[in-house]
Amino acid sequence: MISLTSIARIESSTVWRQKRVEIIDLPEGRMLVKGQRPLRGPWAHRVLNLFAWMAGVPYLKAVPVHGGAQSQAIELARLAALREAGIQVPEVHHVAPDYFVMSYLGSNDLARALREQGPQAYGLWMAAMEHLLLVHARGQYLSQCFARNIIVSSRFEGLIDFEDDPLEVMTLEQAQARDWLIYLQSTLFNLALEPDRLDAALRAVLSRESEPVRAVLRHAARRLSWLRHLPTNRRIWGKDFVSLQAVGAAMVRHHQPHNESPLPEKNDA
Repeated sequence: MISLTSIARIESSTVWRQKRVEIIDLPEGRMLVKGQRPLRGPWAHRVLNLFAWMAGVPYLKAVPVHGGAQSQAIELARLAALREAGIQVPEVHHVAPDYFVMSYLGSNDLARALREQGPQAYGLWMAAMEHLLLVHARGQYLSQCFARNIIVSSRFEGLIDFEDDPLEVMTLEQAQARDWLIYLQSTLFNLALEPDRLDAALRAVLSRESEPVRAVLRHAARRLSWLRHLPTNRRIWGKDFVSLQAVGAAMVRHHQPHNESPLPEKNDA
């Protein structure tokens, strides 16, 4: 908890009210103040949902971000559940009707580390995957498992951004598989590992994931396999699509018969 003096200082600030977030140094430590998010327009979600439907991967559809008090309540509940499970997420110090205050984990994220270091950030990349295994082993999930939401320094520091809840629109196993697909989609392009090294890393980690989650990933491998046959031209398709192609190719290689037998096609429905 923080003092009434610190609360008064936070509430007198105009920064977080204008920019929604503010990093502020208080006697209790460095904190992040987070105001409520306005409701987003539906168009980006419609495009993603159309792709998910066409590709037959419902677990890649958009998760509703409600905005306002509802999103704040979801994030607070998710942070509490993850901390209870022993996952490294910010600690909440104060909650108000239109904002809350949590500990600040740092400014350096895995996306930045990968852009600046490439394959030299392999250790951080693996550490994040190990923590993702831990999240799932404890019955949890992340939703926004993008590299930008994974805070690192010289080591893994923690996870941020929980304003939506995938279990509103999918099962737990699908949400956990979605974490892997989002994580790989947001990291493989800048990590730029040789295929053999990437495949070995995925075997070492995903072999320890639960079978229900691995079954969803096998389904994703089949459904996304066609992407690897398209030209991998960033200028034509954009970085996000090329990154998704890399995920599709990696998943196909990972689920080749010598690694793991695919599920029957009837499960694609």
